[in-house]
Amino acid sequence: MSEENKENMQQEEGVKINIESPEAEVIDNAEQLQETQEAENISEEADMGGGEIGILKKQVENLENILKEKNEEILRRAADLDNYRKRLTKETEDKVRFANQAVVKDFLPVIDNIEMALQHTEEGSPLREGIELTIKSFKDALSKHGVKEVDAEIGTIFDPAVHEAIMMDNNTEYENNAVTLCVQKGYILNDRVIRPAKVKVNKI
Repeated sequence: MSEENKENMQQEEGVKINIESPEAEVIDNAEQLQETQEAENISEEADMGGGEIGILKKQVENLENILKEKNEEILRRAADLDNYRKRLTKETEDKVRFANQAVVKDFLPVIDNIEMALQHTEEGSPLREGIELTIKSFKDALSKHGVKEVDAEIGTIFDPAVHEAIMMDNNTEYENNAVTLCVQKGYILNDRVIRPAKVKVNKI
């Protein structure tokens, strides 16, 4: 190949390169622009995703608070129900334990009259023995139903829970607030005083 032909070919290649270079640059710019746009889209999606996560976290927190309040309400209601059940059980038990209270109170004056009759009988007489047996039978029957006498023996310290002071005494033989006389016996039904003992109390 002649030198002239070589020179012409080189010139043609240079023109081709000069012609193709702007197109390559445009393509590169377009690719960079697309990459930048994709990066921005990814960033926007990440930002949007972060916002949605924040909203979801807030919703979860609200639901947890509601659940906590409901659990506390359930515990309160359960405690109230348990207290009501205990109160109802106690009321039912008390009704059963004291169902005979009215009947027992009606019998107490009968026992009082029999004991009063006993005081007017002679020691060792058949009548006295019969009355004593009758009183014992009465008290044994009442004892089976939870009835017992209030302790009001002479010398017993006055107890306002089971005694009723109707008279005062001034006797140096007994200490202060001691019972010196039982005027009327008292009775207790299953730990409940159904009639206090009427007594004379010493005051010195």
